[in-house]
Amino acid sequence: MQALVAKQASAELRGSLRHYGGGPQPQVRLVCFPWCGAGASAYRRLALGLPQHIELLAVQLPGREERFGESRLLRMEQVIEHVILDIIPLDDRPLILFGHSMGGLVAYEMALALKARIGREPDGLIVSGYGAPDCKKPNATHWHAATDEEFIANLARLGGTPAAILEDRQMMRVLLPALRADYEVLETCHDKADRLLSCPLLACAGDRDHAISVNAIEAWRRRSTGRSKVHWFGGDHFYLSSKPQALAHCLTEWSAPTGFFFSGDAVTSATP
Repeated sequence: MQALVAKQASAELRGSLRHYGGGPQPQVRLVCFPWCGAGASAYRRLALGLPQHIELLAVQLPGREERFGESRLLRMEQVIEHVILDIIPLDDRPLILFGHSMGGLVAYEMALALKARIGREPDGLIVSGYGAPDCKKPNATHWHAATDEEFIANLARLGGTPAAILEDRQMMRVLLPALRADYEVLETCHDKADRLLSCPLLACAGDRDHAISVNAIEAWRRRSTGRSKVHWFGGDHFYLSSKPQALAHCLTEWSAPTGFFFSGDAVTSATP
């Protein structure tokens, strides 16, 4: 998992959301959920590639960046409750939720929570770099409770965190608490396969992300009765960090009036 050094994010603060782009009268709102250990500024480069009519709001959870000193959240229910009241007022514009890796699961859970809480789903859900929950293999290791050595070795196997950071013990002492908290959120989250969405759902991943199978991405189709689509980007698990312009281009197309989320296109898929 990719971890970010704590720092002040240069973005407008809106509760748990950080505003990174978009004009004063956006046509679409895009709420982005970061991956394990990351903060809202992970989406700053993506925002730079989006047109002014798309407003990008990134979630800033406690324990990240300028919220570093706040108590971390350890359960999915806590994460949802912490953020949902900041998202509900955004229904004056078309709303798309996007999440990468852990953020993908949080975005999915948020879509379910909005449906249950206010009877309104987002206009679109994008789950990136994370397989459908029913495809996750049981893991005997609870990484959030592993030793520091085991935890860091697992991060190294996953990739995405520079070796210089992994080898810096002082830096890792700073980063590990937020990473462990996120792993605990994932490892204690219970699947809700019996609760279906009806909004358009798009699942995507890097075509060289060896931690995710084609079947696990395709399985997201079963989570919504609405139209669905699978898209593969060139790259590994962190394709969106190495080539944010490719994702920005697709987001612009998908959220256009004639794009996937609003045009009523038929179900499509593209296998790598």
